[in-house]
Amino acid sequence: MHRKINIQWLILIILAGLFSIAYLANVVFPGKVNPTAFKYFTIDQIQSARAYNFIPRLSYITSFITQAIVLIWFAFSNKGAAIARWVENKSRGNFWVGVLFYFLLIWIILSLVRLPLILYSDFFWQHSWGLSTQSLLLWWQDFFKSAIIDLFLSVCGVLFFFFILTRWPKFWWIIGAAFLAVWLVFQNLLWPVIVAPLFNKFVVVKDPDVTSVVTRLADKAGMQVKEVLVMDASRRTTMVNAYFTGLGKTKRIVAYDNLLNNYPLEKVSVILAHEFGHWSKGHIIKGLALGIIGTFLVWAVMVFFLSEFKSSKGFYLIQTWAGLQLFIMLILFVINPLQSFVSREMEIQADRFALELTGDSKALVNVQIDLTIKNKSDVSPPEFIVWFGYNHPPVLSRINELGG
Repeated sequence: MHRKINIQWLILIILAGLFSIAYLANVVFPGKVNPTAFKYFTIDQIQSARAYNFIPRLSYITSFITQAIVLIWFAFSNKGAAIARWVENKSRGNFWVGVLFYFLLIWIILSLVRLPLILYSDFFWQHSWGLSTQSLLLWWQDFFKSAIIDLFLSVCGVLFFFFILTRWPKFWWIIGAAFLAVWLVFQNLLWPVIVAPLFNKFVVVKDPDVTSVVTRLADKAGMQVKEVLVMDASRRTTMVNAYFTGLGKTKRIVAYDNLLNNYPLEKVSVILAHEFGHWSKGHIIKGLALGIIGTFLVWAVMVFFLSEFKSSKGFYLIQTWAGLQLFIMLILFVINPLQSFVSREMEIQADRFALELTGDSKALVNVQIDLTIKNKSDVSPPEFIVWFGYNHPPVLSRINELGG
């Protein structure tokens, strides 16, 4: 049965479409460079960073638009409805076979839609700018590992979703949100020790100079940080980074080997101090709490959207899966500015903590400049793109915050 796009779906699709157009317009026409940028960066550095960031941004928005179009077609077109009926007929009345068949069909199509964009932007584009050290074989190995993990989790997800949908047709959204909230906790707890090691090696930093810095910073901050892990990032990239991850006993600060091998101890110290800031401020816990609250709100709203995919007898059809995927994709896209804002605020807090801990404004500013040049970050990104999707403040904002 063909479904009309009702008012709530229409509003969501239009809003996502407007954001997409605005994002694409800012990718193509990024505007003038902030004059302050020339105080810290050369013209070549500024132009080079803008040129580099063009393709990743274009790939991101193109991928979103094409996947959204595919899912709208599956969810609301006559052909999409016919495919759902065809799957049901081929399943010979076995509902669960039909669910899996329909899920796999959409999963494969979306994977094929994403693949050319991912391959070009993540591999060929990165190599053309000298930012990737990854062989094509290793890239494909990573791709298939990610695909297998995604497929396994997605199969579990689709079976669980339709189980609660058929078992508790009135309260499925509460059960689903609660389960996902628990999953978010376990994901943060276990991902660093189960999934991350499938892609990279992590070892405790042995350099006595670095361990001495860690001990000194931890003592000064009144924190119990016994060790920092180093990741073999150089197998894949020349970029420099460090990050904080995990919960409870899996909490850890991870530094790229590119950072420890190529940067002086003074700069390593202030970068680690920033990660200590995330630890001290409890950002993972706070982010997790906000994520759980958001999960319940999204699932509550989802009820009004997925009601369109009921049969005349009140049962949810397998086409509901296309509606679910479309809703999640669109709603996460639309609320991305809010998520980005929260993330940027946490980064500012971590910068301030690092400044208080080290008292070295000059080193912190110099690190921001160095990392921006090394990683080819956009020095003066369009304000809309910052507002919409930047999870870190742009470099000029961070320099200003640090007293540069």
